[in-house]
Amino acid sequence: MTQVSSQPTPIGRRLGEPPVTPSTPIAPAPPPPPPAVVRAPGRFAAVSTDTPPEGTPRVGEANPAPGNQPGPRRARLYLARVNPWSVVKVSFMLSVAMAVVIVTAVSAMWWALDYSGVFLTLARTVDDVIGAGTTTFDLLALVAFPRVFGAAIVLAALEIVLVSVLAGLFAVLYNLTVGITGGAEVTFSDAV
Repeated sequence: MTQVSSQPTPIGRRLGEPPVTPSTPIAPAPPPPPPAVVRAPGRFAAVSTDTPPEGTPRVGEANPAPGNQPGPRRARLYLARVNPWSVVKVSFMLSVAMAVVIVTAVSAMWWALDYSGVFLTLARTVDDVIGAGTTTFDLLALVAFPRVFGAAIVLAALEIVLVSVLAGLFAVLYNLTVGITGGAEVTFSDAV
């Protein structure tokens, strides 16, 4: 014998119960009204509905020749506001990617320099110049992989924090200056 759970399912009925059908049919929803077109005064020229724009074929006419078609449409818009939180999120993700690149590049560079013997040659040169017996300076300990890798990770973490915070700050500053400058002009085109 199966137990019927008393917990409701996400659709509102309990498990094991048959679905309930409504006794009256549900009428379909009316179609949504067409979107309203709002135009700012003085910004757009009046559009006549009697004649189509230049280059548009009339009803019953063939399409114009390929060489006579107008070019791609372009729209010039102004970026009036930038959401600082979305800027911080995007810059955080990009700075994490950049941090991975930094750590990978430092590791690859260190292994390439170590494999080619650059560190040993530099250590011998420093010992010859300074004198091996007069000082306890050890170049190989200074450029050891754990130390260089740790410095790269600290640098990458610092880069993540600074880029994220500065990007959010710049977004706030941009929003403050939009009232003075009008925003950045962006041109969109439907050309591929």
